[in-house]
Amino acid sequence: MPIITSASTKGGPGKTTLSLCLADHWRRAGRKVELLDVDPNRNLTQWIKAAGAPIACTTVDEDDIIEAATEAEQRADWVVIDVAGVLARGLVHSIGVANAVLIPSRPDLKDALEAARTYQHVIAEQKMAQRRDPLARIPAAVVLMQVNRRAQAAGFAREQISALKVPLLSAEIPLRTAYQNYSFAGLPLDDAMVRGDFAELAASVEDLIYG
Repeated sequence: MPIITSASTKGGPGKTTLSLCLADHWRRAGRKVELLDVDPNRNLTQWIKAAGAPIACTTVDEDDIIEAATEAEQRADWVVIDVAGVLARGLVHSIGVANAVLIPSRPDLKDALEAARTYQHVIAEQKMAQRRDPLARIPAAVVLMQVNRRAQAAGFAREQISALKVPLLSAEIPLRTAYQNYSFAGLPLDDAMVRGDFAELAASVEDLIYG
């Protein structure tokens, strides 16, 4: 079953929100989901515990990622890996084991540049995989997060990401207070508008994987 990695070489673009909300979307759709928390800060694990969310979440050290992900995909319909926002073995292993990589980015220049940097690591891992299997591929795309659709910054970010030749999902996550509110208690998908955001995003992710 698909392994999705939420990855960025910097902190703060929304990796944990993306991981948790996608997993919760598929859970509510009746799919069996497992989360792997590779970030040493364990923000994902703490959020799930605080919310009392019925989603399996395992903390994993970076050297154990490949084994943990391989085992999880035997049990679950979807496996989602949340990675620390730093270039380390955890990021590389999580990309290498993935069926698809999502690169969250806020609509600003620094995030766009880091998204492009992360994408280059995906390309490098794909080339390594192709040495063993010439047909191997790791689909990847940027997901714009915290998008204010009335602001010009989102348009500038899209143009910058396109200029850097990095794929961009058509679905994006708008700026909503619900994401901030539910970080204290509950789950963002308890909000109907957030459910709509992630239904659209999940469909785009499935298209990315299955074409």
